[in-house]
Amino acid sequence: MSWRPAQLRAVVVSLHRGNPPDFMDHRAPRRLQSFAVQTLSARALQLLGVINLLALLAFGAGCGSRAERGEVGGTAGVPGALPSNFPFNYRDASRGWPLWPLHRQHPIRASFLDPRGPYRAGGGGYHFGIDISVDDNRPEPQAPRGFSHEVYAVEGGEASDVLGAPRHHVCSARRVSVGHFDYWHVSPIVTPGQHVEAGAVIGWTCLGEWHMHLAEWASLGGQRIWVNPLHAGGKIAPYTDTAAPVVRRLRFFSPATGAWRPQSDLAAPDNSTPFIPTRLHGLVELRAEIGDPQSYWGFITRHPRWKTLFHPYRVAVVIRSQETRAVVLRRVSFESAQLPRTPYLVHYAPGTVENKTIPECLAAPSGTSCSGMYWFRPFSRFRQEFWDTRKVPNGVYDVTVSAWDLRGNRGSSTTTVVVSNAVLASQTEEQARDGGAAPQR
Repeated sequence: MSWRPAQLRAVVVSLHRGNPPDFMDHRAPRRLQSFAVQTLSARALQLLGVINLLALLAFGAGCGSRAERGEVGGTAGVPGALPSNFPFNYRDASRGWPLWPLHRQHPIRASFLDPRGPYRAGGGGYHFGIDISVDDNRPEPQAPRGFSHEVYAVEGGEASDVLGAPRHHVCSARRVSVGHFDYWHVSPIVTPGQHVEAGAVIGWTCLGEWHMHLAEWASLGGQRIWVNPLHAGGKIAPYTDTAAPVVRRLRFFSPATGAWRPQSDLAAPDNSTPFIPTRLHGLVELRAEIGDPQSYWGFITRHPRWKTLFHPYRVAVVIRSQETRAVVLRRVSFESAQLPRTPYLVHYAPGTVENKTIPECLAAPSGTSCSGMYWFRPFSRFRQEFWDTRKVPNGVYDVTVSAWDLRGNRGSSTTTVVVSNAVLASQTEEQARDGGAAPQR
């Protein structure tokens, strides 16, 4: 049997979710299936990390000679994009939140496509849903021991993927699916195949987790894909966000000469060299620090240190000559409408720090920042890409990075750079003739 990376990744994800893959004989006794799945899924996350690393190497090696692929049925050339006017086909017209009160906004600390660095079993990638916070200091009065808040179905349907007690002893490992939504870190009170109406109670959040993870899937091109649960026209409403993303810093680097292998987060640097913006030459990588602050925090307002930034919905870059006003590069590097195929280390740059969970914040020393930090690569789409300054005349250019959130709020930052390929080359040649050292850069 031969496997494509996408097929192998799907099998591993299926195992990690506790489901038998298609090649397993479903006629075998359930006890045997369960044993096989548990045995295989113990290595699922570890294997998934290896697959992601292999995918990253494949994207990085020899990609420049072949056409770039868009997402599944998405917009060609833009990772994470969906087709315009993509239809979300729900089973009912209900809208709301999976927590009480159903028709009032709740705070979210972890957004769709947040980085999840290599840790525990060695895997790393994108956060494929949103983490909706609950106040575990104030559990609901009727909450059973070990639980905190009731969870409600945002869409009707039959319950599936029901992983609950007593088989799953750790509450945070429990979950349930109804309709197009998965509810993680939720202890279900429904049974497999049970019909559930929108707005019905389906489980409890786990005391001490301080959140539930909500993920939404859609069907596209015959495949099931993860999509952003906060998308326009979706089930989660009301959702208000009036704060625009902030593009804080733009920095320029030479290409790294070796592989970047981050550890528990992505803050560790690679071996690239910073460029002075007024002396750009050769291949240049742009990195941008971008964060999307939220305008609603609910009970987290009482704990300012717990606030986090969101991943922006869209990032784009434009480079314009100051002399001619001609645009020499214009690019949308990604959208966060669906889970991208792009390896996450192409999307995120060194300096990125995963935000801390509330339990991690509570355990950290006072004054520790919990918000995390995002550094992006605005030139890179499906592989790491650079601006080849040798293809433009020497001169002064404006580099503008813009970021949008889901509600269309936009933030941007512009910095002026100077391309000086010929000048640096002539200086190097002159110093070589004089026996001097090449200029430091």
